[in-house]
Amino acid sequence: MADAVARHDWSATSLGRRDAWPNGAATMIAMILESQQPMFLLWGPERTLVYNDAYAPLLGSKQAWALGSPFLDVWAEAAESIRPLIDRVFAGGANFMDDIELVLDRGEGMKTAHFAFSHSPVRGGDGAVAGLLCVCTETTSVVVSERNRKLAEERLRESEDNYRHAVELNPQVAWTADVDGQLDRVSERWMELTGQSGLGGTWAEAIHPDDLQISIDAWTASVGSGVAYWVEHRVRLRSGEHRWFQSRAYPRRDAKGCIVRWYGSTEDIHDRKIGEEHMRSILEVVPDAMIVTDRWGSIHSFSKAAELLFGYAAPEVVARNVRILMPEPHRTAHDGYLADYRDTGEKKVIGVGRVVLGRRKDGSTFPMELSVGETRAGTNSFFTGFIRDLTEKREAERRIEAVNAELVHMSRFSALGEMASALAHELNQPLTAIASYLGAGSKVTERLPEPLDAEDSLFLREAMKGASEQAMRAGKIIRSLRTFVSRTEGRKRDEALDKLVEEACALALIGSREAGVTLRLAVDPSSRVFVDRIQIQQVILNLVRNAIEAMRDGPVRELSISTERLSIGSFVEVAVEDTGPGLAPEIETNLFQPFLTTKPNGMGVGLSICRTIVEVHGGRISASRNRAGGTTFRFTLPESAGAEDDCAEETDGE
Repeated sequence: MADAVARHDWSATSLGRRDAWPNGAATMIAMILESQQPMFLLWGPERTLVYNDAYAPLLGSKQAWALGSPFLDVWAEAAESIRPLIDRVFAGGANFMDDIELVLDRGEGMKTAHFAFSHSPVRGGDGAVAGLLCVCTETTSVVVSERNRKLAEERLRESEDNYRHAVELNPQVAWTADVDGQLDRVSERWMELTGQSGLGGTWAEAIHPDDLQISIDAWTASVGSGVAYWVEHRVRLRSGEHRWFQSRAYPRRDAKGCIVRWYGSTEDIHDRKIGEEHMRSILEVVPDAMIVTDRWGSIHSFSKAAELLFGYAAPEVVARNVRILMPEPHRTAHDGYLADYRDTGEKKVIGVGRVVLGRRKDGSTFPMELSVGETRAGTNSFFTGFIRDLTEKREAERRIEAVNAELVHMSRFSALGEMASALAHELNQPLTAIASYLGAGSKVTERLPEPLDAEDSLFLREAMKGASEQAMRAGKIIRSLRTFVSRTEGRKRDEALDKLVEEACALALIGSREAGVTLRLAVDPSSRVFVDRIQIQQVILNLVRNAIEAMRDGPVRELSISTERLSIGSFVEVAVEDTGPGLAPEIETNLFQPFLTTKPNGMGVGLSICRTIVEVHGGRISASRNRAGGTTFRFTLPESAGAEDDCAEETDGE
């Protein structure tokens, strides 16, 4: 999405030209583009939409035009539900919901969808709310229980109550203090909020006990040094409720530079603070580790996921250099990398995901995927790294490679068997003919007249007899070979059909991402079959790859695999259905014959092998044209004995 954002013409949107974006918007956009959690930013009166790669799939077919569009135009079908939430945030509030139900059209018609999200306000340079940051997760696949529904309603009521308070409370309380730090003028709003005047040192009586000493120390230090005062603390209201406020003050000096008065304000930031806590809680449970460092490499933030990944507790690494998490040679060279970036501004890692090695506390190393983003706060730069552990992914890739190699080996063995069977059939006929001719010739030689002498006649008869015997011997060898090939049954055992199909599909789809095929599985998770796993996966692998190749140039590329328990016999039928061009009539009748192919580089043994494997398992395989114009292959497999017993028990129970 970073490239798409860079190429987009923003001049007609609320953001304006990209080189003149507000600092708040630019910072937020840089952060969400680097995150692997679905996020988006809405900006300005038009609610202009900017989103990251993780959010893009949630848009469905709207990805083609959603970037830079008004948010309520993108989700027009749900605008009545979404608008109040957005308006609340732009009014200074915040939202957090475990579940919201929306009816959306994402290219497949109107369908119900569920999301968990948090909305936080983003303020512009003037302090007013200018944008909305959303962190969300689609939870449609989760069954929403009654308990979750009640919890969502409770949180909605809480959010509405927070919004009501935000409207009732003026966010600004103005005050002044003399050179000694004693407040001599406080807005009446403070009395309305806390029931106290706030004059002199009485303001401290309304501060939460846990925040009181920090507030006093900060104010004392500012009065003594003349440095601006800034603190966030909780204030007790008349109702006894505590809300977060931010207090700031700046000194006014005379011509000689001496402080003559302090001017301050206290602002209600409770909704923003809660939003930040929600954001922090979400980021803490995101599976990817997150580390924030400054331009010198010093660690400022270390998430829970990072603690689990690297083995360090956050207090052990905060304020230390991030190079402690790197093995050599990067451990030694990292400070030089940062110095080069500070000097040249050339981005070599920022915005580019790459695979590197990380170093745990115990000294062990592991592969990880690293994405780094940069944010600026004034003259300071901060780098946020999102880290994903690739250890399990690498193990899974090695396992898939091993299974794929086993399937390739079995495919070659089956092809050899099929070819041997065909050769045995073809060679057996001429060998039989040779034996017949030699037998007839031997009988003729017995009736040959003289002048053949006895020795020549004997030699001729013995030669023809020997040739006949050898031809018969070759025929027996070939028949034995055919018997061996046709009776090979492999290693059959009880297998879960859904796992078998999923694993075969994963192998078949390797390297086919660019084909754009949509795969739908409808496999009964309770189905169990008695099969050789490798051989049946070879059948599915062959059929799926054939289907992908058949649909390569088609406008619609959908592949469906379903199962059905047959009422006659103890068999399960597997159907592999595609939306390709279908079978030509001249091919359909001889489809499963060996050495018949429509591929330029094919051997024509794939479907023949599939038939052999299915028939060895006692099943049948067939192909037909489906309603979409493509091809549907169906084959049957024997159920496991356990499945039959379950069926019998169900019947007895009825």
